[in-house]
Amino acid sequence: MEKYQILIDRDNLATVVDDWMYHGGCDITLRIAKTKGCRVIETTNALYAARMVNYLKVAKKVNIVNQV
Repeated sequence: MEKYQILIDRDNLATVVDDWMYHGGCDITLRIAKTKGCRVIETTNALYAARMVNYLKVAKKVNIVNQV
């Protein structure tokens, strides 16, 4: 199973949370990033991760971690 870690600006966090409430249908985890002024959103749902990257265009960086 893959976990998607998406780095976004703090200013875009509200956009993602609003979209997730209406279209998400998956679990997400929000946490503070080491990069100043940024947050990390973690999800295992590939379709919602792709939505954040391609449709919402909020991703600064994406990291994919394989979980065993």
